[in-house]
Formats: sequence, structure tokens, C-alpha cells
Amino acid sequence: MAKSIISTERRCHVCGSERNLEVHHIFFGISYRKKSEKDGLTCYLCAECHRGRWGVHGYDGYDLNSSLKKEAERVWMSYYGKTEEDFIQRYGKSYL
Repeated sequence: MAKSIISTERRCHVCGSERNLEVHHIFFGISYRKKSEKDGLTCYLCAECHRGRWGVHGYDGYDLNSSLKKEAERVWMSYYGKTEEDFIQRYGKSYL
């Protein structure tokens, strides 16, 4: 995983677990996944927070997925000194 600008710790970004960690690309799809990797918009999630029912890819994970996208957009703008419009040009839309 490329250096994350979201979290520097090797633990689940949501619950803090250090077990069963998986890399989550916050923005997905073929082009956005690569951009997430390049821009450091990745984080570690435990298997439950990643793929469990309430995880970002789970059946009831919409709220968690949405909050991670909002956090990532804010961090990206701050880290790179960019605007919301810059983010929209790079990632297609704003999540704020």
C-alpha cells in the first residue's frame, strides 16, 4: 500500500483492531482506485469493518462508507492545498 494520508497507523481506521487487516481504497472503480492509491486515500480496515454487514462494502454499510468518503475528501483538500472543485475534477463529485 502506498503511504496513506488518512491514517499512518497499522490498525483498523474505524474500530482500532490490529487483526485481520485489509487495505481499503476509499474511492473505487477502475480509475478512482488507482487515483486513491496514488493520492494516499487508502486506510486499513479489519475484515468486519471492510466487508461485514455494517462495513463499508456491507449490506448496511452506507453510512460508514459515506463518512469515510467525506473524511477523505477533507483530508485530500487540506493535504494537497486544493479546493472542492479540484476534488470534483479528480474524483467526479464532492461527498461533502
